[in-house]
Amino acid sequence: MKMIKDEVKDNVDTRTLNTISICSGYEGIGLGLREVVRTRIVCYVEIGVEACEILARHMAEKALDEAPIWTDLKTFDTEPWRGKVDMLTGGFPCQPFSFAGKREQEDDERNLWPDVRQLIDGLGVPVVFLENVPGILRYYWDTIRPELREMGYEVTEGLFTASSTGAPHKRERLFILAYRTEQGLQERESSSLGGSATAQS
Repeated sequence: MKMIKDEVKDNVDTRTLNTISICSGYEGIGLGLREVVRTRIVCYVEIGVEACEILARHMAEKALDEAPIWTDLKTFDTEPWRGKVDMLTGGFPCQPFSFAGKREQEDDERNLWPDVRQLIDGLGVPVVFLENVPGILRYYWDTIRPELREMGYEVTEGLFTASSTGAPHKRERLFILAYRTEQGLQERESSSLGGSATAQS
């Protein structure tokens, strides 16, 4: 019996993070995260028809993890997933905060942060990894970061450009990592997501 238990233990990858991807788009964030941490997407949340078609095609081609697609973040039922998911990732809509728009921020009906917060709370995930435009910074410092802290997360963030990774365009973005080490996530995995260029609370 002990031999069987040891064999099972050796064959289980306890470091793979079961992940829900929200506002998935073509899953660029998830593909990037694969470069630094083992993930398994268990559900995509994406409302765009074209994006859903791309996700389905890439799943069929084995380029992405096969998982269901839920099309409305506002109606996502967290109860069946609670306790089964390690990480939530996504780039929620940037239009309310983009310098190219009206920048109505929290007053814009397209601001989905309250819904994302509800999702995070309902899932109880140990790790949250989010992306948005630099124009969200005021709202981030005034609202998002304090609310994540109130939910028990350590929070670290950083502004990064695509050009810093060798891309031909700048495309600056804010990346946010929130994590709870007491839920069993190893600190080394949190730091591997955070990087040295971020500012920790």
